[in-house]
Amino acid sequence: MNDRSSAQSTNSITKFIMADLDQANIDTTIAALEGGITSIPIEQAMTVLEAWQQQLRGLAIADDLGELKDALRKEKSGEAISNLLTSLGGDTSSELTIDTSEEVAAKIRQLSSLLTQAGTELRR
Repeated sequence: MNDRSSAQSTNSITKFIMADLDQANIDTTIAALEGGITSIPIEQAMTVLEAWQQQLRGLAIADDLGELKDALRKEKSGEAISNLLTSLGGDTSSELTIDTSEEVAAKIRQLSSLLTQAGTELRR
Protein backbone atom coordinates (compact mmCIF):
# COMPACT_ATOMS: atom_id res chain seq x y z
CA MET A 1 0.00 0.00 0.00
CA ASN A 2 1.50 3.37 -0.97
CA ASP A 3 1.42 6.48 1.22
CA ARG A 4 -1.57 7.94 -0.61
CA SER A 5 -3.62 4.76 -0.26
CA SER A 6 -2.66 4.52 3.39
CA ALA A 7 -3.71 8.13 4.01
CA GLN A 8 -7.03 7.57 2.21
CA SER A 9 -7.66 4.42 4.24
CA THR A 10 -6.90 6.26 7.50
CA ASN A 11 -9.22 9.12 6.49
CA SER A 12 -12.00 6.61 5.72
CA ILE A 13 -11.57 4.95 9.10
CA THR A 14 -11.48 8.35 10.81
CA LYS A 15 -14.67 9.47 9.05
CA PHE A 16 -16.45 6.31 10.19
CA ILE A 17 -15.27 6.72 13.78
CA MET A 18 -16.09 10.42 13.91
CA ALA A 19 -19.61 9.76 12.68
CA ASP A 20 -20.06 7.43 15.65
CA LEU A 21 -18.12 9.43 18.26
CA ASP A 22 -19.85 9.24 21.61
CA GLN A 23 -20.39 12.82 22.78
CA ALA A 24 -21.28 11.60 26.27
CA ASN A 25 -17.82 10.02 26.47
CA ILE A 26 -16.27 13.34 25.42
CA ASP A 27 -18.29 15.25 28.02
CA THR A 28 -17.47 12.75 30.78
CA THR A 29 -13.77 12.85 29.95
CA ILE A 30 -13.73 16.66 29.84
CA ALA A 31 -15.51 16.86 33.20
CA ALA A 32 -13.04 14.44 34.79
CA LEU A 33 -10.02 16.35 33.47
CA GLU A 34 -11.48 19.69 34.52
CA GLY A 35 -11.53 18.34 38.08
CA GLY A 36 -7.76 17.88 37.91
CA ILE A 37 -5.76 14.93 36.65
CA THR A 38 -4.64 13.85 40.11
CA SER A 39 -8.23 13.70 41.40
CA ILE A 40 -9.21 10.97 38.94
CA PRO A 41 -9.14 7.51 40.58
CA ILE A 42 -6.98 5.02 38.67
CA GLU A 43 -9.94 2.66 38.19
CA GLN A 44 -11.98 5.45 36.59
CA ALA A 45 -9.05 6.47 34.39
CA MET A 46 -8.60 2.87 33.21
CA THR A 47 -12.32 2.56 32.41
CA VAL A 48 -12.32 5.81 30.43
CA LEU A 49 -9.12 4.88 28.58
CA GLU A 50 -10.58 1.47 27.68
CA ALA A 51 -13.78 3.05 26.34
CA TRP A 52 -11.81 5.48 24.19
CA GLN A 53 -9.44 2.78 23.00
CA GLN A 54 -12.37 0.63 21.88
CA GLN A 55 -14.07 3.52 20.14
CA LEU A 56 -10.91 4.67 18.34
CA ARG A 57 -9.69 1.23 17.33
CA GLY A 58 -7.92 1.43 14.00
CA LEU A 59 -6.37 4.83 14.61
CA ALA A 60 -2.85 5.50 15.85
CA ILE A 61 -4.30 7.36 18.82
CA ALA A 62 -5.71 4.07 20.15
CA ASP A 63 -2.10 2.88 20.52
CA ASP A 64 -1.29 6.06 22.48
CA LEU A 65 -4.21 5.31 24.79
CA GLY A 66 -2.91 1.77 25.28
CA GLU A 67 0.53 3.12 26.20
CA LEU A 68 -1.04 5.45 28.78
CA LYS A 69 -3.10 2.60 30.19
CA ASP A 70 0.02 0.44 30.49
CA ALA A 71 1.94 3.26 32.16
CA LEU A 72 -0.80 3.70 34.75
CA ARG A 73 -1.10 -0.04 35.32
CA LYS A 74 2.67 -0.36 35.83
CA GLU A 75 2.75 2.76 38.01
CA LYS A 76 5.31 4.48 35.80
CA SER A 77 6.83 7.79 36.89
CA GLY A 78 4.85 11.01 36.79
CA GLU A 79 7.25 12.25 34.12
CA ALA A 80 6.52 9.27 31.85
CA ILE A 81 2.77 9.70 32.29
CA SER A 82 3.13 13.45 31.79
CA ASN A 83 4.90 12.89 28.48
CA LEU A 84 2.20 10.47 27.34
CA LEU A 85 -0.60 12.90 28.27
CA THR A 86 1.10 15.76 26.43
CA SER A 87 1.61 13.60 23.35
CA LEU A 88 -1.98 12.36 23.54
CA GLY A 89 -3.22 15.96 23.77
CA GLY A 90 -1.45 16.84 20.52
CA ASP A 91 -2.57 13.67 18.77
CA THR A 92 -6.17 14.17 19.89
CA SER A 93 -6.42 17.51 18.16
CA SER A 94 -4.62 16.46 15.00
CA GLU A 95 -6.29 13.07 14.51
CA LEU A 96 -9.85 13.52 15.71
CA THR A 97 -11.03 16.82 14.26
CA ILE A 98 -11.08 15.45 10.71
CA ASP A 99 -14.54 15.47 9.12
CA THR A 100 -16.64 16.11 12.20
CA SER A 101 -19.20 18.74 13.15
CA GLU A 102 -17.98 22.04 14.58
CA GLU A 103 -19.64 21.22 17.92
CA VAL A 104 -17.74 17.93 18.25
CA ALA A 105 -14.54 19.52 16.90
CA ALA A 106 -14.75 22.22 19.59
CA LYS A 107 -15.11 19.58 22.30
CA ILE A 108 -12.20 17.62 20.86
CA ARG A 109 -10.04 20.77 20.89
CA GLN A 110 -11.05 21.34 24.53
CA LEU A 111 -10.19 17.74 25.36
CA SER A 112 -6.86 18.12 23.60
CA SER A 113 -6.07 21.23 25.61
CA LEU A 114 -7.05 19.56 28.89
CA LEU A 115 -4.85 16.53 28.17
CA THR A 116 -1.89 18.80 27.43
CA GLN A 117 -2.58 20.81 30.61
CA ALA A 118 -2.77 17.55 32.60
CA GLY A 119 0.62 16.57 31.25
CA THR A 120 2.01 19.94 32.32
CA GLU A 121 0.43 19.62 35.80
CA LEU A 122 2.19 16.33 36.43
CA ARG A 123 5.58 17.91 35.64
CA ARG A 124 5.21 20.31 38.55
